[in-house]
Amino acid sequence: MLEPQGLYTWEPEAEELAADASILLHFFEGFMDAGETGEQIVDELLTDPEKKLIARFDADRLVDYRARRPAMVFDQDHWASYKAPALDLYLVHDAVGVPFLVLTGPEPDVEWERFAAAVRQVVERLGVRLSVTFHGVPMGVPHTRPVGLTPHGNRNELLGTHPRWFEKVQVPGSVGGMLEFRLAESGHDVIGFAAHVPHYLARTPYPQAAVTVLEAVQGATGLMLPGTALRGRMDEVREDIDRQIAEGDAELRTAIQGLEQQYDAVAGAADRENLLAEPVDLPSADELGRAFEEFLAEQGEGE
Repeated sequence: MLEPQGLYTWEPEAEELAADASILLHFFEGFMDAGETGEQIVDELLTDPEKKLIARFDADRLVDYRARRPAMVFDQDHWASYKAPALDLYLVHDAVGVPFLVLTGPEPDVEWERFAAAVRQVVERLGVRLSVTFHGVPMGVPHTRPVGLTPHGNRNELLGTHPRWFEKVQVPGSVGGMLEFRLAESGHDVIGFAAHVPHYLARTPYPQAAVTVLEAVQGATGLMLPGTALRGRMDEVREDIDRQIAEGDAELRTAIQGLEQQYDAVAGAADRENLLAEPVDLPSADELGRAFEEFLAEQGEGE
């Protein structure tokens, strides 16, 4: 493996600026993100008018341009703009001014191990004590119930208590997941949250999932994260979903009622500390794996 240091460059005075930032949040575009959960969170976090660029990773080495072609604008008779991919580390602040780090951009297509080693170097050089990742996954759950979470990581005391919808499943790998794995393997503290997004809403922005993840991250890190804009969209989105379902066919409404019954059965069993207390038709590991792969394939077709 080539030297990881060659994958990124520090901005001037980066270490001094980030000296008090001990928490890293990371999310990469291009993998599974049902409901645009992670994307909405990052957009909200980067609204900080005082954000500072700390380090820039070499997207020209890491991104396959022919797989995800950057956007260009042609204006009548000339090329007017080109949006180059950027994989950057920012210093941002929470609602009370506490600094933390956000690493985001397109998911690297190549050199995953080198990238993970490079991020580990950054984590160790800046003294990051906790790395946090998040995204949305499509699940057979109804929008009429609270958004569920699957927490993960090596700091169980920070993850909270959530029902387990499945025990073990093999799914397509991601840089976010591999980075969490490698950091934990090297002794660093890591946690993550996957929001359960109704599968019929997986390809549309679902602020309910983003807000649920934000609150979970706040509880685990102590940060006071911004979320006013996301919360402000929740009622509007819910009303729009309900209207479309009411105007849809009876088969759709029946399907959602079935999801509600399944959700309530699982939630009730969880309250009794046993998810198998009642017979519930939960997806198998193979079914979940196939669902994730199908979702990723659909995303690729839409690009």
